[in-house]
Amino acid sequence: MRIMLFLLLIALSAVSCVTQQKYEELEAIKDYYVNEAKGVDSLRYQQQQLSNRLRASEALVREYTQELENQTIANQSLQQAYQDVLARYNELLEQNRRVLSTSSYEKLGLQEQLSAQQSELDRRARELALMEYEVGQREAKLSALAGSYDNIQGDLAERNRRIMELEAMLRTNQTAMQGLRGAVNDALVDFSATDLSVEERNGRLYVSLSQELLFQSGSDNIDAKGRRALQQLARALNQNPEIEIKVEGHTDNVGTAAANWDLSVRRATSVVKVLTTFGVDPARITAAGRGLHAPIASNNTAAGRAQNRRTEIVLSPRLDQLFQLIER
Repeated sequence: MRIMLFLLLIALSAVSCVTQQKYEELEAIKDYYVNEAKGVDSLRYQQQQLSNRLRASEALVREYTQELENQTIANQSLQQAYQDVLARYNELLEQNRRVLSTSSYEKLGLQEQLSAQQSELDRRARELALMEYEVGQREAKLSALAGSYDNIQGDLAERNRRIMELEAMLRTNQTAMQGLRGAVNDALVDFSATDLSVEERNGRLYVSLSQELLFQSGSDNIDAKGRRALQQLARALNQNPEIEIKVEGHTDNVGTAAANWDLSVRRATSVVKVLTTFGVDPARITAAGRGLHAPIASNNTAAGRAQNRRTEIVLSPRLDQLFQLIER
């Protein structure tokens, strides 16, 4: 195109005899074609650029197409793998459902066994708690009993000591009573058995003096013979100051009970007075009248009534120390 324009310009310049108007037209034509040529060159360049871009785009398209084909193949492979996994999953799900369905009865049985075992464990736990409580109670009782046992042991030792003291005191009193009996027998050896008797009962010594030895019938005045017997008895009593003395007056049933009672009291008092005149400590003596209420024989016979008309001097060891020892 440029060559043609160049030739055209040469031809135009060769015609030197053209008019001015024609020349201007030719110049205008020349400028037009020059501009057109420039435009064509620009278009040709743009076309070349477009061709290059087109070839690059085609290469990219081929590359993308190839990648798409590769991705399609990979996608198909993944689709197949997914289908395989899905089928396997469904198969496993079905197997699991069958297993769960099959083991539901076993599971129920195991749950029932577990529930029963839990109930048994709860029962055992309650029993154990109760046993622990009872053991605690018994341990507390045992501890209390141990303390009580120690106290009892101490009390027992104390009581044993007191028993030994009592036994020693009783032996002493028994020895004293035996000695007293010997002394009384010796003191009253001159009197007959009908006048008096000496008897030991329940740890006491009973000296029974008949009415005939001491009094006239119905009287409370002591005869000389009776005073002599009481004097000898007082000598033995003074040798045993630890002995307590009780004088009891007794009658038969002849006469009224009131009269007999008064007489028994007066006679007992008379004996006490005589004993004190012979040195016996009054604090040791007690006087009592029994009247007809303590007979030792039947009042239906003269011999029995004679036995009932008596004065008994009851001798016993002093028991105040013994009672104090017992009460401690």
